Amino acid sequence: MSDTLPKYWQSLAQRATDGTGLEPGHNEFAEELPVGVAAVPPDASSRRDFFKMMGLSAAAAMVACQRAPVQKLVPYVSRPDEVMPGTALWYASTCEGCSARCGLLLKTRDGRPIKVEGNDEHPVSRGGVCAVGQASVLSLYDASRARFPTRTNGRISWADLDAEVKAGLLQAKQDGKAIRLVLPWVMGPTLEAGVKRFLAAHPTARTVRYEPLGELSAIGDAYLLTHGARVVPDYRFERTKLIASFGADFLGTWVSPVAFTRQYSEARDAAGRRAMSRHYQVEPVMTLTGAAADRRFVVAPSDVTRALGDVVRGLAAKAGRTLPGLKELPASTLDKAAVDELVDALWSHRTESLVVCGGDDVAGQVLAATANQLLGNEGTTVLPLDGVRLDEAALSYGELLAELAAGSVGAVLFAGVNPAHADPRGGELGGLLKAVPLTVTLNDRLDETTLLTRLHAPASTPLESWGDAEPRRGVLSLRQPAVSPLHDTRDLMDSLLTWAGLSTTHYDFLRARWEAEVFPLAGTAGQDAGGFWDDAVRRGVVSLPSTPVEPLSLREGSLAKALASVARPSGEWELVLFSSVAMRDGAPANNAWLHEVPDPITKATWGNQALIAPARAKELGLSDGDVVKVSVGGKSISLPVLVQAGTHPSTLAVAVGYGRTRAGRIGDGVGAHVYPLAAVVDGRVRRTVQGATVVGTGERQKLALTQTHSSLEGRPHVREAELAEFLANPRAGNEGHGGHGTNGAHPLSIWSGHEYNGHRWGLAVDLSMCTGCSACVVSCQAENNIPSVGRDEVLRQREMHWMRIDRYYEGDEANPQVVHQPMMCQHCENAPCETVCPVLATVHSSEGLNQQVYNRCVGTRYCANNCPTKVRRFNWFDYPHDEPLERMVLNPDVVVRSRGVMEKCSMCVQRINEGKAAANREGRPLKDGDVQTACQQSCPAKAIHFGDLNDPSSRVAKLAKDGRSFRLLEELNIGPSITYLTKIRNTGSGSGT
Repeated sequence: MSDTLPKYWQSLAQRATDGTGLEPGHNEFAEELPVGVAAVPPDASSRRDFFKMMGLSAAAAMVACQRAPVQKLVPYVSRPDEVMPGTALWYASTCEGCSARCGLLLKTRDGRPIKVEGNDEHPVSRGGVCAVGQASVLSLYDASRARFPTRTNGRISWADLDAEVKAGLLQAKQDGKAIRLVLPWVMGPTLEAGVKRFLAAHPTARTVRYEPLGELSAIGDAYLLTHGARVVPDYRFERTKLIASFGADFLGTWVSPVAFTRQYSEARDAAGRRAMSRHYQVEPVMTLTGAAADRRFVVAPSDVTRALGDVVRGLAAKAGRTLPGLKELPASTLDKAAVDELVDALWSHRTESLVVCGGDDVAGQVLAATANQLLGNEGTTVLPLDGVRLDEAALSYGELLAELAAGSVGAVLFAGVNPAHADPRGGELGGLLKAVPLTVTLNDRLDETTLLTRLHAPASTPLESWGDAEPRRGVLSLRQPAVSPLHDTRDLMDSLLTWAGLSTTHYDFLRARWEAEVFPLAGTAGQDAGGFWDDAVRRGVVSLPSTPVEPLSLREGSLAKALASVARPSGEWELVLFSSVAMRDGAPANNAWLHEVPDPITKATWGNQALIAPARAKELGLSDGDVVKVSVGGKSISLPVLVQAGTHPSTLAVAVGYGRTRAGRIGDGVGAHVYPLAAVVDGRVRRTVQGATVVGTGERQKLALTQTHSSLEGRPHVREAELAEFLANPRAGNEGHGGHGTNGAHPLSIWSGHEYNGHRWGLAVDLSMCTGCSACVVSCQAENNIPSVGRDEVLRQREMHWMRIDRYYEGDEANPQVVHQPMMCQHCENAPCETVCPVLATVHSSEGLNQQVYNRCVGTRYCANNCPTKVRRFNWFDYPHDEPLERMVLNPDVVVRSRGVMEKCSMCVQRINEGKAAANREGRPLKDGDVQTACQQSCPAKAIHFGDLNDPSSRVAKLAKDGRSFRLLEELNIGPSITYLTKIRNTGSGSGT
């Protein structure tokens, strides 16, 4: 190489030769150049410079033509019998997205999990999965997860960390200091057994149970008062004929929403049972459950418990009972006629009704337990001892803070909790932990709490680790890893066992416990313990034979004790902090799928808002996007306003879980952190806060909404009928519609039509079953590699979801009726998009699918303009897939689209082809149910049905001919292949039920 070349070009030539190159944006020779001269080739080159560069290019080309170094590869010759490249493997497991612990099936391709589905064999969740569970597979590949153990944010080995933890625990024992293990309220029975081993090894150790939202602990504390056992009962909505919910969003976030949604849909299946339960909802702000109610009453937050007290008072009078303390409870502002209606309806359905209460108010939970006892519901619709047992010996988080302040704690371990973010006292924690010799977190990332501790032992995700759960007494669900840990992390249980001085692994401990404790109770005749274990792992769940238990009786005096703590309303505003369907308590805040899925009620994405009533907004001159300053207890936060129908005028409602600072690159800084606004009363966190003030700031912030018009304006896109009308006429709500042929098209048409000699695929959506939970939206996104576009693009109405759920209001905006309508490509027989595409990128298949050919599409968007249902999405950008780890979630059966093409629902054509190939290999015809679309498979309510319309015995063909069936925009003669079923309500107007 010539020495006459400038040093800069010599370096480039050398790096071209040895293959090292320069990092993007790096210029290590800039300091050697004259001032003002950039480190790039000059624009004006001399003849000599030209020949120098040509010589350099020739040298680099000669190097490039040499053979690459020989590398030995290991061929995939002796593959495992169960592994076939390109074919999916499924593993049964258990969801850890919330305390409900639903059953899962994990789909893996070539060793990497790519999709979550529900386990149909699980007797509690029965094949359903919520949006959070669907998105858990993306959290597995979260690039912001911790990748190794640390000491004060510096990497250390596991051996060094274990040695320091053991030494710290021993020192705490010798000093007589307390050891505190901070845990969630609900964990698996084997993990609880491991915790007991840890406590036994360290006599000064005790558990501290922490729950950000306080609902489970409130129920447990209430039943400890009323029945003497800290339990969360097993609620059975499918056995009800009447449901009365007081602030419990049991279809959205309360206790076990997936299981409750399936039970609720069964109890309200008027077409199948010719009867349906009636649902009353009393609440201050519109929830997913309130949107589904037949009769909804809007009250102030402080009136929810009082309204329940009014109902219990009426039930006690009918039962001839005198309940101490109830008389002193002030009456609510709920109309007396409404109270009488509720009391009469509940009393007429004794043993077949159910009263539930949401929130963190123990008094409300005691009243709900009392109401169910008065109605004789215990043992039928509410089973206290069949639910989840909570730790009765645990300390509260408030007690832990008191101990820390007193300096009596020598070691604190946080496992799976983040109180530094999710508690109003989070600001105190850092200062208190500085005086503790040993502080450890076992969370999956360097979150807000981890930054306050010295040691971090990162836990593997649930998809990488073993475990179990008992969501209902006698129902044991296993969790197995679908992939080896992607980083240098370790199972939470393995850490606890190691620090307890045990050499066993989590897997060995789990299996030994199941073979010793579960196998003898399973009653599996002719099966040994090993075979039982293998079968349990394969199926993912074991149901033990039921054993009779002694029923718990209501304790006298518990009601008076609980009601003494009922707060009195004060101030102009009452602040309600609630959990959203997607973000929950904020734990999954770094998951883009959950940020971008529209809230089922507000239709907002990427942040939280201050929800206020329309009447109050008009009074204050506020509209969507106006920023207000919310203050309570000396703390303030600024939030944009969202005017929400169905909100009580004194209520200001804000979703928690946002405003994270250490969630990761996706979730940091999204929304406002509102946990500090919660109140602490007698050591308990209360999410309903009195005396808030709201002041406009004059600023505005655009809201990333996916739906801005909420009224049908009399158009028949959604059809409804009252139960009494439906029982008298199966076509109720559909009168004057239909009659346009079997394919939904007018018999007189200029279209030549399509002839189907084989399959003809179609969907049916039962609007009576759909609750709008949005699990199908996230499932579709995971299945079809749909990108998340971010807040800015949502503001431009450029979201990419192939499936959306339209939400419509009808009636008074102060308390409207709500209906949800899933909307996807209608796969029209006479598709308007097909006639206008200049390059035939959208075509009709021989099986009735409207297909999109991506490599033909040139992005004219004529088809989107011509689509009457507006379900086609234009890919404006090559949305980034820069993080290699996060690309592992992509489904290899579905192409990743590039910018400039239209895309939309394909009815999961890849699943159709997979089902046909499987049937062909087995030498049999395709059966109804062999193919399920992603939205259908995940739906907790089983509101979506897919199949062959040419098969008269298929479920979808029968529903297409049902009296409730209708298709969209029949007057346009587009002939959709999607059938909707009329929504049936049971308001009690002449239904006789």
